[in-house]
Amino acid sequence: SLYGSYTSIFKPQSNKTLTGAYIDPLEGVGYEVGSKAAFFDNRLYLGIALYQIEQDNLAVSLGDGQFAPDGSQAYRAESGTETRGFEVELNGLLTERWQASFGFSRNLVEDNDGGSLNTQIPRNTLKMFSSYRFPQVGQGLTLGAGVRWQSEIHSDNQGPNGARFTQGGYAVVDAMARYALTRRLATTLNLYNLTDKEYYATTGNAYYGEPRSVRLGVDVRF
Repeated sequence: SLYGSYTSIFKPQSNKTLTGAYIDPLEGVGYEVGSKAAFFDNRLYLGIALYQIEQDNLAVSLGDGQFAPDGSQAYRAESGTETRGFEVELNGLLTERWQASFGFSRNLVEDNDGGSLNTQIPRNTLKMFSSYRFPQVGQGLTLGAGVRWQSEIHSDNQGPNGARFTQGGYAVVDAMARYALTRRLATTLNLYNLTDKEYYATTGNAYYGEPRSVRLGVDVRF
């Protein structure tokens, strides 16, 4: 299947300038085209999307130390901005018991002179995950693992002398296990950030991303 869309944008904003005035509403247009397809008797699904967004009055942070009178972060309005990118997703069965998925996206935000905006958002992201089911183990055991990766991000005017704060590209590893106790009752164990990777969630502040964590769930079907 093929699809296309056109969107008209009008969005009031709560961001403020250095003087405390609200930035004018965000206005613009958006275009998107894409395709969704199934192959090999529906064993493989493919999705592709390309988009472009043209906006005026986009709120751009002035960086650390630049505040509105009420103490909130100050912004400026950037007009003539362009956001463009694409997304690719693959999901399917390699065998009857082995499933895999892959996703990649690229996103560019530029001003009317071609300069980069919103650099605290990664340009490239990638996700891969694979799982395998062992039906011979009890009522059925499924093990899986995956990787989440993103490219470098940065923010200017952070700290003294307008320094640039950069978080390099990094990858986070996740894992899971699912065991069926009965035909209607199963437990799932999810492990996030398995290697306890240390990274900054954004370059706009000094907060670390989520450390290693564990989540145990029970699934009951009626």
